[in-house]
Amino acid sequence: MTKSLFSLFSKFGTVMLACYIAWLGWGQFGPHSPLRTEAADEAVNAIVEDLRQNRGNVGPVVLLHFAGDPSDSSSNRLRSILEQRGTLDLHDRSLIEKMRDLANLRESSVTSPAAAIELAKARGASGVLFGRLVKFESTPAAAILDVEYALADVASGETIHTGRYTNTSSASELLSNEATTVVRSVPWFQRTLGWIVIVLLLPVFTISFIRTMVARRSNGTNAFILTIYTLADAILAYLLIGVALAGIWSVLLFLMAVAAVFAYNICIMSFALMLEE
Repeated sequence: MTKSLFSLFSKFGTVMLACYIAWLGWGQFGPHSPLRTEAADEAVNAIVEDLRQNRGNVGPVVLLHFAGDPSDSSSNRLRSILEQRGTLDLHDRSLIEKMRDLANLRESSVTSPAAAIELAKARGASGVLFGRLVKFESTPAAAILDVEYALADVASGETIHTGRYTNTSSASELLSNEATTVVRSVPWFQRTLGWIVIVLLLPVFTISFIRTMVARRSNGTNAFILTIYTLADAILAYLLIGVALAGIWSVLLFLMAVAAVFAYNICIMSFALMLEE
């Protein structure tokens, strides 16, 4: 009974680790959208205040993804501020929208009031907020942000309010904000701890496979398995921690980490061999 439970736990853990590793790979090599977060904060705050003064008595509102916002950062930031301040009673995003957002996939959007109202009506909402980023670009001298938005009533089919926000700021300020957003996304020590946990658990969850391999008593097989596990750990270090081999110290740290996991994998294989004796 205990052996069966351990086998089931091992298989479940292997599947979960495989899914997580695949997710890391998707995040690294899958589609990426241009970064747009901190630079739009001022615009979002101005839009929320404008909507607060001109929202009328519209009930639950669907917020559609703004056109021209490939990263959805402006749309998501607007949603977050509206929910925090209670300016509008927003419908929650659908499960498909949440999954697409996690996978960094672009969302569809509309700019026509009629099309927006039809989408809101299908979701059972009383109102719809939609818009588009007319321009969001930077030059050597400045960053330009131009946003159009509208709030419409589903029952009457009329537009309650339309607005437009235009702002020009220094390009250096925009780039500084974007760099700050990237750095503070996930602390390095959390990513490092996550990598350590994966390195420790990967051979544990796949111990049955390791036992099968070491039972062959083949030096070539053992070397192959050791190489595969160590290489997998090294690739995970790159995906999860973002190792950039740009200097001597980063190279040395990377080599030390690889040496440590190499020694750990040897210990696990030795333990698996003991179990077969």
